[in-house]
Amino acid sequence: MRRAIPRMLIAALLLAAALPGDGSAKDLGVRGATWPVAEPDLLAQIESRLIEMDRSGELARLEQEARADARRKLEEPDPAPGIAPVREERSRLLDPAITVARDIRTSDGTLIAAAGTRVNPLERMTLARDLLFVDGRREAEIAWALSREKESARPSKIVLLAGRPLELMRRHRRAFFFDQGGRLAARFGLRFTPVLVVQDGTQLRITEIPVDDRKDPGSEAGTSPEDED
Repeated sequence: MRRAIPRMLIAALLLAAALPGDGSAKDLGVRGATWPVAEPDLLAQIESRLIEMDRSGELARLEQEARADARRKLEEPDPAPGIAPVREERSRLLDPAITVARDIRTSDGTLIAAAGTRVNPLERMTLARDLLFVDGRREAEIAWALSREKESARPSKIVLLAGRPLELMRRHRRAFFFDQGGRLAARFGLRFTPVLVVQDGTQLRITEIPVDDRKDPGSEAGTSPEDED
């Protein structure tokens, strides 16, 4: 039994046969007014604008402002939002466990943790250093952190939530870290400084410790929400 030729194919063949095949197609000419395409060259416009800015000195001014702004951000990054001085000592525990959003595998495909798994890093490792979170704009907090670091038997890391880390490094000839974007402050729920963070079993103990800043010229850097009540 012969296969039926699809109807669409038959229609296409009939249409092709009906069209002239002797090159008799005609040039119908041009109807209506025409204009050449005159779109501006975007790259040429940009180059022209840059040349104009260079000649006027505007480009050099913008470059200088950009360098100065970058330098300011490096010298004094944006502080963690909403921090204020501690007025009363308080302590709480924080569970650092996280829930894995997607499967975690090694390079050879071995599954380490499936999506939805709750993982606590302190169950497999220990916190190598205590963390001292301070407002670097308050000299009393810097003095507290340096003193505690010197007196403690455990190593620690000083983390600024505000202030000028490079200036402090130059003055004290030691490393100061900065919580860029306030990510750690948000993760640990920090609203006050100074704060001591240590490992307590499989949790983190967060202790807010007030310091005497009556002679501290930077003591007005933050206002505690407790003082606003």
